[in-house]
Amino acid sequence: MARLAKGDERALEELYRRYSPSLYALLLRMLQSHEEAEEILQDSFVQLYREAARYQPERGGVAAFLFTIGRNFALSRLRSRKARPQKLEGHDLHNPEQELGLWREDDPTDRILVRRALCRLEPTDRKLLEEAFFDGYSHSELAERHNLPLGTVKTRLRRALLKLRAYLGGKAVSEEA
Repeated sequence: MARLAKGDERALEELYRRYSPSLYALLLRMLQSHEEAEEILQDSFVQLYREAARYQPERGGVAAFLFTIGRNFALSRLRSRKARPQKLEGHDLHNPEQELGLWREDDPTDRILVRRALCRLEPTDRKLLEEAFFDGYSHSELAERHNLPLGTVKTRLRRALLKLRAYLGGKAVSEEA
């Protein structure tokens, strides 16, 4: 990120190679559209380039910084549609066995670890987390959808995220680019 902040385009290329497959997978899951996911992917890396000087490693990793940028763009797109995403034709995004061409073939471990971590969550917490993160529902929308107090929704989401972090915490990604 330090190189990128100084305008090193090779650093951007390296970050793109490293993170674009998994960011694209997230965006496709959220937007349910290949075209929109590709557009937001490009916008996310342009924004990463512009915001590189603002990056603070003590606040989180490069992946978290980039994924936050991408997720915020996707949420804005979802809100501008005034509708929730429809199922992507021919693909079941909830079926971990179905290949979507989104995962790096050389590192299937990440997908297995995330799937296992999600399976360890309470089913209600997992559902809330998936709806908040992938479908873009706000905390108040989740409270209404599930007939739960807002505080309960926030507590369950935080608990789920902390459990995921604890389980996945052993897998570190190098972020020297």
